[in-house]
Amino acid sequence: MRLERTLGAHRAPGNPPTPTFARAERVRGEVDERVELEGRAEVRREGTVLRGDRIVYTVATDEARIEGNARVFRDGAAFTGPSLRLQVDALTGEMPEANFSYAPRRGRGTSKLIEFLGPERVQALEATYTSCAPGDDAWWVRANRLEIDRSEELAVARGAAIYFQGVPIFASPYFQFPLGERRRSGLLTPSFGINSTLGTEVTVPYYWDIAPNRDYTIAPRLMSRRGVLLQNEFRYLEPTFRGRIGYDNIPNDAVTGSTRDNLSVQHEYANFSGVTAGLNYNRVSDDRFFVDFGRTIVSAAQAVLPQEAFVAYNRRYLSGALRVSRNQTLQDPLAPIVKPYERVPQLSLAGTRYDWHGADVALAVEATRFAHPSLEEGYRTIVNPSLSYPLLAPGWYFVPKLQWHYTAYGLDRERRPDDPRPTRSLPLASVDTGLVFEREGKIFFGEPSVQTLEPRLYYAYVPYRDQSRLPNFDSALADFNFAQLFTENIFVGGDRIGESNQLTAALVARVFDPVNGGERLRAAVGQRYYFASQRVTLPGGTPREDTESDLLFALSGSLARHWIADVAIQHSTLQKQVVRMAAALRWQPAPAAVLSAAYRYKIDELEQVDLAGQWPLTARLYGVGRANYSLRDRRWVETLGGFEYKADCWLVRVVGQRFATATQRATTTVFVQLELSGLASVGTSPLEQLRRNIPGYQTINPPPREPGRYDYYE
Repeated sequence: MRLERTLGAHRAPGNPPTPTFARAERVRGEVDERVELEGRAEVRREGTVLRGDRIVYTVATDEARIEGNARVFRDGAAFTGPSLRLQVDALTGEMPEANFSYAPRRGRGTSKLIEFLGPERVQALEATYTSCAPGDDAWWVRANRLEIDRSEELAVARGAAIYFQGVPIFASPYFQFPLGERRRSGLLTPSFGINSTLGTEVTVPYYWDIAPNRDYTIAPRLMSRRGVLLQNEFRYLEPTFRGRIGYDNIPNDAVTGSTRDNLSVQHEYANFSGVTAGLNYNRVSDDRFFVDFGRTIVSAAQAVLPQEAFVAYNRRYLSGALRVSRNQTLQDPLAPIVKPYERVPQLSLAGTRYDWHGADVALAVEATRFAHPSLEEGYRTIVNPSLSYPLLAPGWYFVPKLQWHYTAYGLDRERRPDDPRPTRSLPLASVDTGLVFEREGKIFFGEPSVQTLEPRLYYAYVPYRDQSRLPNFDSALADFNFAQLFTENIFVGGDRIGESNQLTAALVARVFDPVNGGERLRAAVGQRYYFASQRVTLPGGTPREDTESDLLFALSGSLARHWIADVAIQHSTLQKQVVRMAAALRWQPAPAAVLSAAYRYKIDELEQVDLAGQWPLTARLYGVGRANYSLRDRRWVETLGGFEYKADCWLVRVVGQRFATATQRATTTVFVQLELSGLASVGTSPLEQLRRNIPGYQTINPPPREPGRYDYYE
């Protein structure tokens, strides 16, 4: 005997035919000719099970006739009726007045006549289908003919109508629905919605499965106040490249009387030799395209559209890239912005060698030409070698680092006749050191944990260089946060390097799960101390006068079971007040049950409160909502509210959303979605908005687990 590791997984070619097994209360017949089974009769062959009151099996024709309580079962599909005629091996035959069910999709139905057309194909005449439990006819599909092909994971209904609560909601001479996750060409379920700017919307998408690695979707979006927006998307995937091309076009906007469009192209290439390339091109016909047609506050707020292309080479110690970066800047007349510089082109080279005789050595070289329609143009070259020697041991680390930063410019002689080729050269030095204390303890209602206390010091020194005559192509003051505390330069970009003689002190405490090592909670406090005044500023900037930075505090993780917090506070030691704060608290005691509150504040700029939640109101009804209010502007930034109702075999979502699209404009959208389990959904799904607006949101109808091979064995 030989051990077979997977039950019935393989059958060697040339094996004898699978035997047929039969049993009943009474058996009679002739060997190799005819067998009659009566009383709880049963026949089995290779995954096919036949049952009935009486079974007559003819060996020569391989035909089984069943009379009384006939039942045939195979791979989760079961058919029952008063009688059955079936060619057992070919699985062809017919069953009148049949009931059927398909356990993997929880579907069931009835048919005037079931025709078995092979191991995977079935045809049902005058059929009904639903995924509701027996006795629950909340929805069903009625069809003159229903064709089921399990090998293609597809059901096709001809002369079909969908009924919900006894009312027909959709009818079509041809309708198909999936029995699995396989992609296929055809009309997708239409969606509809109501928008205060666009009116009533109806979208009818068509999906073309061109090949396993290519597809195309066209989705005409009919808007009562605007016209028809043709939405197109083509996707492709190859071993070394992949990409997406999207093009939306409205030939005649009823409001503006013009043609408006949006083009988006993304392409990525990579091979095993280390060569990569990419394209990210985005363009719209006018500044208000996303404001008018965007469905979310994120899409409506897009202001700078990247138009970039690059080719790069990456190896273990060496990398390089050539990039062209342009952009289209969309302007709001009430809140104009400055168009960013374009890099045409940018060449960068980098070499890195870690642990080279204990040291980390790196060299970065960058050459960029900056272009702008109205500001000063020119090119900039940066050479930045660095050397560090980390000393690491359990419980402590000491990392000294030296850098040299050289910058050279080539500028317009007409604008700068005295100094068209300015340069800057200076060293940068830093030391990063810290300790790690660790102990075992208990937290979270007595649960064991590993706790650490990590003091850290970071010293940086950069000498002063006069940079007042250097251009500013891409530098800005860095956002002050914990990551920026441990850097040498207070600016980002390559045009400004501030002098430094400063020390950062920080203390971090963390709590870990001793079983999986995951971080449960982190608290940190840090501050920077200046030993010299600031002289390097951005154009029009004001030098720092204090000797201490603002104090930073952060807390994130699980405060207790089901409670999650995320707090960041910046306290000004000069003004003696909080100048920035972001605090959020979330309570999630059960799946699909979450409440959250957040507060965001930045002195003289921003003050908002944000409340959101998903909560079961009854066993089947869930409420969802989010309210974001600006205390400073005294207006609602974004509001969302609605409910979800989950029955045994269907679900409905009704959600309304209102968000600001410009300084004095807002858009209101209503989403209505009816989801019929195992069939399709009707309406416009608000799931994207719910996931983005409600932290911790979970769908109340998660997809079922993929069945195992023997889950439906009979």
